[in-house]
Amino acid sequence: MAVSDRDREYMRRLGELKAESHREAQERHLALPIEERLRRSWELYLRFRSTVDQSAREDDPSPFYDRARALGLYRP
Repeated sequence: MAVSDRDREYMRRLGELKAESHREAQERHLALPIEERLRRSWELYLRFRSTVDQSAREDDPSPFYDRARALGLYRP
């Protein structure tokens, strides 16, 4: 099935809008204080860690958060 130029233009524009949406979300995230960003990150990790095969992970994030707590950047 052939793809029309109209379809290509629509998909290109959709891609641009999605990319802009991601840029805006990233800007909002980076504008948050580091403590809030770490708190949200840790919550996501806790929420979804059971869905990930932990035996396949080589990069346990716990030491990262332990260090952040030790530096006073984050309090759970």
